[in-house]
Amino acid sequence: MNFKLVFTLAFTLLVTGCTHSIHMVHTDGFGASMTPKTESTKIVEANSEQTVFLFFAFDTDYVDQAKADLESKCHGDLQAISTQYSTSHGFLHWTNKILMKGICAS
Repeated sequence: MNFKLVFTLAFTLLVTGCTHSIHMVHTDGFGASMTPKTESTKIVEANSEQTVFLFFAFDTDYVDQAKADLESKCHGDLQAISTQYSTSHGFLHWTNKILMKGICAS
């Protein structure tokens, strides 16, 4: 009987131990100065992650990495940029995630 109880508690803990949360979405550059959609516009995106284990954060420049990656994918005018900041929680660790998207007009 105790084995079933321990198994049920362990299974419940493992199943409910992970969560995901979107904290913020920021948009910028949607205005009158936007380039109209043409054949030379395309959507570019970049993402980056930071792992935090037992409150120790590694790779603290992950946002700068995503921004540099997004800029490197567009050799023209980068506009209408959206940034999504989210977190995935696990057991004793979590992962901060950045997703950036923009419209590249060349």
